[in-house]
Amino acid sequence: MKTAVTVLQEMMIKLGLCPEYECIAQSGPQHLATFEYRCSAHGHTVTATARSKKEAKQEAARLLLLRLAEHGLPVPAPFCRSTAPPPTGMAAVGAVSEAAGGTAARSYVALLSELCEEYRLPAPQYELTADTGPPHARHFTMSARLGLHERRATSTTKKSARQLAAEQLYTYLRENLSRLTKDFIEEEALARAHERAMERYVERREELGWRPHLGQRIADYHLGLLTHVEAGKREAALAVLEAAEAAEAGGERVEALREVARELGLGLELHQLPAEGGQLALVSLAPTAPPLALAGAEPEAAAAAALRYLRRALAPDRR
Repeated sequence: MKTAVTVLQEMMIKLGLCPEYECIAQSGPQHLATFEYRCSAHGHTVTATARSKKEAKQEAARLLLLRLAEHGLPVPAPFCRSTAPPPTGMAAVGAVSEAAGGTAARSYVALLSELCEEYRLPAPQYELTADTGPPHARHFTMSARLGLHERRATSTTKKSARQLAAEQLYTYLRENLSRLTKDFIEEEALARAHERAMERYVERREELGWRPHLGQRIADYHLGLLTHVEAGKREAALAVLEAAEAAEAGGERVEALREVARELGLGLELHQLPAEGGQLALVSLAPTAPPLALAGAEPEAAAAAALRYLRRALAPDRR
């Protein structure tokens, strides 16, 4: 009879993969040593513990075969179901570790999308086909379709049902196109999907524009510009500030402030407010966190105050 290690090896060869084993721990005295083995294959990882390395390796392979069977892969009997008695002692520790491993971070929707794009297949289509159950225990059925091939899955959330349907369709394609897709590396595909998601996130942030920093502490207000302005803009603004130092006595502070604000990507507004004994000039810069507004008896004085603040805020180590 074939062992679990042999069965797992044969299955992975058909998929163009190779299971990985590693002895990750050894504990106990020499005459009662226990070994913990980790087994990884097809995106799943489990661990098992036994009194010898050989037994731990076999138990890890058996647990991984059970995991693969639960996810729809055709695992031959008797490894497709747990027919052995419940594990006890150290073997139970392996079962708990295997259950805690999980594959929640693995996105089969992303893998299926990358597979289709790399091999020039049409994009998979997802559809909600059923929504049943009471409000407190709803079940959603999602379908994943690629050409004439369709898989359906049901779960308590739309997201998990979509992932399960994508996993079934992805597994079917990898099994039946194993020779053609043997150069498809799942880790690289997931990395590409993550990079694209980050690019979309950055684009989305740019479309949304500036948002206030709600987590900023009052104690960090003086660091607002220094920490939220890009290094290139900061250096360009400092260059303008240094060039404007000689202009402070020449009555060109407002124009210098406009140029600094332009380099920082900030808007500048000048206001004249009524005050006792005359007018009060107010300079505001936006968007900033916290909002910046500086005042003076006249626009030139308000602009000078703003320039002094910006110089200290952007270069606190320079005098």
